[in-house]
Amino acid sequence: MQKIILVFLFLVGYLFGSEQGLELFKSRGCASCHQPSVEAFGPSLKKIAKAYKGKREDLIRYLRGEAPPIVDPSRAGIMEAQLTMVKDLEEEQLLALVDFILSFEKTSEEQ
Repeated sequence: MQKIILVFLFLVGYLFGSEQGLELFKSRGCASCHQPSVEAFGPSLKKIAKAYKGKREDLIRYLRGEAPPIVDPSRAGIMEAQLTMVKDLEEEQLLALVDFILSFEKTSEEQ
C-alpha cells in the first residue's frame, strides 16, 4: 500500500510540475518564439531538449543568465532580452520550466 501511495504522489508531483512548467512557458512569453517540434522564431523545444540532454544544470544556468547557449549561439542576442522574463523565477518555478522543456527530449527520440 505504501508503494502505491508513493507512486501516486510521484505521479501527481510530476504532472503538477509539467503543468506548472507549461503555464510558465506560456505566461513568460516563451511560446511566442518556441514551438514543440517546429523551428519558428526560436529553436523548437525538441531541438533544445536534444541539445541539453544530460545537461540539465547547463540549461538552468543559461536561463539564469549564467552560461552561454548551446543551441543557436549566433542568435543569443535575441534571447538575452527574453531571459529577463525568467531570471526572477523562484527555484521551484525555474526547475518546473526546465523540466517542461526537457520533457520534449523524450518525444524527439521517438521520431
